[in-house]
Amino acid sequence: MDSRLVIPEPGTILWTIITFAILAFLLGKFAWKPLLMTLQERERTIREALEQAQKLRADAEEAERRNQETLAQARRETAAIIDQGKREAETLRSEILAQARGEAHELVEAGKRQVQFEQKQAMEELRRHVADLAIQAAERLIARSLDDTKQRELLDDYVRDLTAMRQGETPRTGSS
Repeated sequence: MDSRLVIPEPGTILWTIITFAILAFLLGKFAWKPLLMTLQERERTIREALEQAQKLRADAEEAERRNQETLAQARRETAAIIDQGKREAETLRSEILAQARGEAHELVEAGKRQVQFEQKQAMEELRRHVADLAIQAAERLIARSLDDTKQRELLDDYVRDLTAMRQGETPRTGSS
């Protein structure tokens, strides 16, 4: 082993110190300032990016909150519209049912009136037919002893009496 490597020489120490001082001076003059400025710029950029990220996050949270409020409002409005539609449909249904019932009642009443009218016509037709039959029978029975005018009067009296009996009145007796 060489002992010169372990023992320091004063010349080497002096040149090492001088070299270190020059290097420190040059680094301080030319490298530290740009390096520190670059580090400071980097720190400022990172800080601004963090602030921007925080601002963006806050904006995103605010937008999310507004979206949630808008969605909740839209749901409330949708529910209100659906409820209103249901109420209107129920009202319309009730109106349609009432109208249908009214129309059905009118149809039933019209049918009743029609039946009564046709019944009256049938009764009149039956009376005329009965009158004609009675006249024919009377003609055969009386064998032309009465003239047509007298027969018609007798028959009209008979029909009036039948009508009066049907309506609960006391028939007239006797001939005119």
